[in-house]
Amino acid sequence: MKFISLLFVSAAAAFAGGFSGVFDAGWSTAYQRPDSLTKMHARLHSLGMPEVILQYGIVDGTHRYYDSKLPFGASGTTTYNNYHLFDYSLAAAKAAGNHLWLGLYYNGTDWYTPPTMAELDTLAARNVMVIDELYTLYGTNDVIRGVYIPQEIARYYWDGLRSDATAASLVEHFLKPVTAAAQAKGWKVMAAPFYNANLETPAVLHGFFEDLFKAGWIPDVIAVQDGIGAADNGKAHVTLADLGNYLRAVKAACDEYGVEFWVDTEMFATGASGTLADEARLYAQADTAWNVGAVNVVGYDLAVLGNAGLDSLEIWQAAHKTTAVAPPAGPRVQKKSAIPLHYWNLNGARVPRPER
Repeated sequence: MKFISLLFVSAAAAFAGGFSGVFDAGWSTAYQRPDSLTKMHARLHSLGMPEVILQYGIVDGTHRYYDSKLPFGASGTTTYNNYHLFDYSLAAAKAAGNHLWLGLYYNGTDWYTPPTMAELDTLAARNVMVIDELYTLYGTNDVIRGVYIPQEIARYYWDGLRSDATAASLVEHFLKPVTAAAQAKGWKVMAAPFYNANLETPAVLHGFFEDLFKAGWIPDVIAVQDGIGAADNGKAHVTLADLGNYLRAVKAACDEYGVEFWVDTEMFATGASGTLADEARLYAQADTAWNVGAVNVVGYDLAVLGNAGLDSLEIWQAAHKTTAVAPPAGPRVQKKSAIPLHYWNLNGARVPRPER
């Protein structure tokens, strides 16, 4: 349930921050050459988007995005052998001045039925092994901000579907050991939970995060998925009219326990996960997130940009020329940069090439 951002500005807005980062699930970037990723990261930086979250390290049985030697991630254990993405992205981010978050282990299972405690223990153990291996490979690289837990947390998986499926058990058997392992190495930890307004009120959502934090899980960043564009059986997870109330509920719990609050903005069109949403909706999402008080607003995901690549957003940037007042804290407002006239067209991400 999770693109790229840029500055959206409006004369009516109190401030403008657009998006300050993006998720990269690797669907297209894993096939790009190092020079392509270097230019893409430079362009992201120029658009004011230095926070890049590599969503996965290993997807069990299908993808490996770094050169793992673990029994469940080594060469031959996955269908796709895209193990250069982490190395290429680290070099590209360093050249551009961006920050990376490294995704961990994902077993390919969405939690429509809560895992058993034994399954959570196995999942935690594998994530800790990935953290240890990543630290051995990249621990001295100052481009890395921390790690990203790719499992998506939602209250209704852990609230009565089964007697042992509680917030406390999720914390004890999975979230706490994984977070502790990363933080012990000096790395921050980010997670991106989601919610569905058809199943919970803002007050109930706030209570769930309090339960997680009270049970001892204190990540560094919660980047809550805003839910706009997501739908089940034609029913939207949340409307723009209600979005602010749900974001404020999560932020209140984060503020109480000292967790940094980010918003993970869904950039796909409703009912079409591979199509970019329209400008007005994306601007409203980002504006709501900044007004609620997000430290960063990151988009999901690069692949949503499609064949137009970064131009999908840069065109809109040119349409919003009103000078914006910078927000009081956190995100940097980036002035519009000149659009290069020549590009390499690479897997949906058009990157500029210099004049000869």
